[in-house]
Amino acid sequence: MTPRQLKYFVEIARSGSITTAAATLHIAQPALSHHIAAMEEELGVPLLQRHARGVRLTMEGQRLFDRAASILRQMERLREDVRDAASEFRGVVRACIVGSVAPVLVVPLYRLIQERAPEVQLHLTTAMSREAQTLVEARRVDLALLPTASEMSKLESRPAYEEDFCLFGTREQMGNATGDIAFREIGDRPLVEPDREHDLRKLIERTAVALDCPLNVLYEVNSSDLLRSMVCGGLAFAVMPRNSFPTFEARGIAARRIVEPVLSRTQSVVWSVDQPLTPACHLVRDLLLELIAQLLADGQLVGRTLP
Repeated sequence: MTPRQLKYFVEIARSGSITTAAATLHIAQPALSHHIAAMEEELGVPLLQRHARGVRLTMEGQRLFDRAASILRQMERLREDVRDAASEFRGVVRACIVGSVAPVLVVPLYRLIQERAPEVQLHLTTAMSREAQTLVEARRVDLALLPTASEMSKLESRPAYEEDFCLFGTREQMGNATGDIAFREIGDRPLVEPDREHDLRKLIERTAVALDCPLNVLYEVNSSDLLRSMVCGGLAFAVMPRNSFPTFEARGIAARRIVEPVLSRTQSVVWSVDQPLTPACHLVRDLLLELIAQLLADGQLVGRTLP
């Protein structure tokens, strides 16, 4: 197999379509199919399964995709390292920040990098925690800020801060109630939460089971923006970290910190154990941690700093 064939295969895997990949790669579809057939013959296993809407990876194809993406990324870094040897902090850094805190962090992070390391190119994306973890494990990003890093065996991490959860709802829904609220008092309020695969939902469900307090989750939405929109629209309450609504008061939303027990989680900067960080990645990681500490001190993030 050649690096070119690996590149072709990775593009097909990501797009889920030979036709779409051929257009992206500017190569004729029959030629692209020929390359895949040659790879399958060389390996002696099928890599793709064809279906009406495109293709999906076989088990062997998924294994190849994971390795191929890593190999191509290492080759790209090798070129960057050689080309940029004259300057320590240059090159592309790909990072992901969970959507709950991205609105607070993105702009000041870009400003800080522009000030301290103008030759570093930060390619930033946002996602919920499960998707962010997948991006790091697949080595499609170099760094991610996400929760529950201690549960992820394939990732190294640096804890950033701990944040508490609140019950969010419109002021009309909350009525005159203010201050902390015991978990049991959430009662049968209609809730919107992520699906059961997400760490936030798992934490809430574990607590509900431990206290024998079933929750009334009416809507499942896997998007931080949509969660906020549904709360603002008065469709449901939401149990989310305090930083999920950085401007909640201006949007007519009330927040009550959950106690008995206090619900909290740790946000960490993580990276793959199988992919050593470049000097530029080290710098971006350290600047992100520095920025978080400053925002906590200024009150723009709400939480507790961690050693």
